[in-house]
Parts: sequence; structure tokens; C-alpha cells
Amino acid sequence: MTEEQQDVQAIAAQAQLFDQVDEFYADPLGFVLGCFQWGEPGTALAQFNGPDDWQRQELIELGNQVRDRAFNGVDPAPPIRRAISSGHGIGKSALTAFVVLWLMATRPHSRGTVTANTYIQLETKTWAAIQKWQGLCITAPWFICTTKRLYYRGAKETWFCSPATCKEENSEAFAGQHAADASSFYVFDEASAVPDKIFEVAEGGLTDGHPMIFLYGTPTRSSGKLYRVCF
Repeated sequence: MTEEQQDVQAIAAQAQLFDQVDEFYADPLGFVLGCFQWGEPGTALAQFNGPDDWQRQELIELGNQVRDRAFNGVDPAPPIRRAISSGHGIGKSALTAFVVLWLMATRPHSRGTVTANTYIQLETKTWAAIQKWQGLCITAPWFICTTKRLYYRGAKETWFCSPATCKEENSEAFAGQHAADASSFYVFDEASAVPDKIFEVAEGGLTDGHPMIFLYGTPTRSSGKLYRVCF
């Protein structure tokens, strides 16, 4: 096979992958099942057959809400708001990664912010999970994932997701995020300890496009945003 033929074959394979992933626009569970090598011998996921049952149910419900809103690419859709309160160690960080990677792969020029209750949690758990699962995803070649940003190659400033600390004095990092023809999204890990001020500022990014906000955490407090929305 000549080099030119190899290039043509590679382009055709990429076009096929784009078409395949595009089918998962309203099917996050389909994306997770189809874009990772579950059960494939010799891979990191050889011993696993897919996400946990509770993760599957959440991804199914998320897909239902996408279809219900029927975003047409022009008129703003009502925000999707999801919250999960649970104990430690059930896989919330993995779910965060699934949601972020699905949004980034299926919605060109989307913009997202991911945060957690502490910088250590954000760096070593939440964002680390995104980096891990990004490396395992078949869409990995489309993106560059660093400690500071996950972005589409060639569109660093318009198609990205970034980690941000949730200290009140950093609330400006959650402002001005808009994606009128795609999705502006926020993910809050260990949301019990995130100040209300951060959530108030983030609301400004849920006014256009097909916006989404996700609150995950252990119910360690009887006050705050996570407590109010879950209980």
C-alpha cells in the first residue's frame, strides 16, 4: 500500500469514527459502551463489561433528558440539572469522566468547567479520572489532555474543558462561560463543600445553547446546594 493510499484509508477511518460518535449525541450510555474497549483481551478494561448498574441508569436518564429538550442548535434549551448524593467509593469520579468525555466528543465547541471541594481532590481524583479515561477512549486522538485543560486539537480556545478551584475568591473562573450553538457545562465533585457563591456565578453559563450542570458528592453537610437539591 502506498503512502497516499494509507492517508486515504486513515481519513476514511476518521470519518467513520466521527459518524459513529455523532450517533451518541443523545445516548451517553451508548457512547460509554461503544467508545471504550470493555472486555477486550490485552486492554486495561479486559476484566470489565461496562459501567456499573447505577452509572448505566444515570446515563440512560441523562440521554432521556437530552431527547426531551430537543435542542435545535439555535434556540436555548432548558438546562439539564443532575445531582447524586452517595457514599464514598461507588464510582462518581468515573461517572464524571464518562459525562465529560461524552459531552466533549459529541458537541463541537462545547465549553466546560470541572471543580471539586479541594484542590487535592480536583487534581488527584476528579481531573485524574478524566485524564485516565480520556486515554482509554477511542476518541483520545481528537483531544489533548493536560493538567490544565482538555481540548480539541486545533480548537484550544473554543472547544475545551478546564479544572478550576472552587474557592469563593476564584468565582470569576466560573463566569462568562457560554456555548450558544453547543453545550456549556459544569461538573461539581464533592459538591457538599462547594460555596453557594460558586453555584450562583455558574448559573450565568446556563442561559444559552444546551447547558448542563452536575452535582456529585458525599452528603457530609446538612446545608448548601447539594443538600438542598437532593434532600
